[in-house]
Amino acid sequence: MLKQVHPDTGISKKGMSIMNSFINDVFERIAGEAGKLCKYNKKATLSSREIQTAVRLALPGELAKHAVSEGTKAVTKFTSNRGRQLELLILRRLSRNSRLTGKGKAPAAKGGKSTSSSAKAGLQFPVGRIAKHLKKGRYAKRIGGGAPVYLAAVLEYLCAEILELAGNAARDNKKSRINPRHLQLAVRNDEELNKLLGGVTIASGGVLPNIHAVLLPKKAGKGEASAGTSAGTSASQDY
Repeated sequence: MLKQVHPDTGISKKGMSIMNSFINDVFERIAGEAGKLCKYNKKATLSSREIQTAVRLALPGELAKHAVSEGTKAVTKFTSNRGRQLELLILRRLSRNSRLTGKGKAPAAKGGKSTSSSAKAGLQFPVGRIAKHLKKGRYAKRIGGGAPVYLAAVLEYLCAEILELAGNAARDNKKSRINPRHLQLAVRNDEELNKLLGGVTIASGGVLPNIHAVLLPKKAGKGEASAGTSAGTSASQDY
């Protein structure tokens, strides 16, 4: 994922651990919200529709809009590829049956290699693993086929967004590796990410460079300085 956003930038072990914790946290938030929606609507199946609503509730502003767009795109691609694969499977079965019976010729099915769900959806994040965690978490009685695809696309988008900003922060500090400090700067300098991770403390992240205006030294203006000197001269003349 990082090599797609910043090909020449690496990430430290601590930075990787923080990103892993972030992905787990967002996964639990969205999946928990989707599970609640299923209970409220008295539905047994957690589908991509529940995940979409949960994303809109959990993510703020423009972040939610872009995440929904990515999720919809991934589910559409996954559905079209799965339909194509079903056609190939039917053709294979027809050809096998025709060989067994010896009657007629069925059209040859192209390709025998199985593709992963992530490849079908055009994603880097593992769709199968996310589906396993959704089932393991008991968020609903059944998990729909589109739900893990949609959630994987949303998590991938958020991960790419943070890594892009953190990579920019590392480049500004003339570093070739992302560390927790760069992740902290990336999150806190972005309004929506800061809102999403408002109650989160990033280990070894430090704080934002911020000095309160009251603590800054006051600069005397020209008008004030001239007034002060004239008052001083008049007082000395009186004495």
